Amino acid sequence: GHTVDAVESGEAAIAALMNDDYQAVITDYSLPKADGLQVLLQAKKRSPDTHVIVITGDATPELEKLARDMGAFEFLEKPFTLSVLAAAVDRALATPERRKGPRGCCGQCVWQQPCARWVAQQPARV
Repeated sequence: GHTVDAVESGEAAIAALMNDDYQAVITDYSLPKADGLQVLLQAKKRSPDTHVIVITGDATPELEKLARDMGAFEFLEKPFTLSVLAAAVDRALATPERRKGPRGCCGQCVWQQPCARWVAQQPARV
């Protein structure tokens, strides 16, 4: 199986990134104490192979371009369905070496949790 870590702020996400290696990271753009682009930057700095999925209820073409230019693997605009999020995570973990790694998430491990359903369906910031 895979381990999923949940944090409550961008600052906490960056701290987690400094302590562990992650195959995939899902981050909201609008986070307290550090935005999702700061999380993306630190994830890619720590491990360029980490796939980062940025989600937001505040999407603009400029923000999407900036996130992709910074290395975002996927950029998802809320609201979206769990199947869209699950497919993005599956793509992020699609290579055999990623499926065998220590951290990340795939399959049913996170999609059955009420919190994941709520995050996927929120049109505004989480």
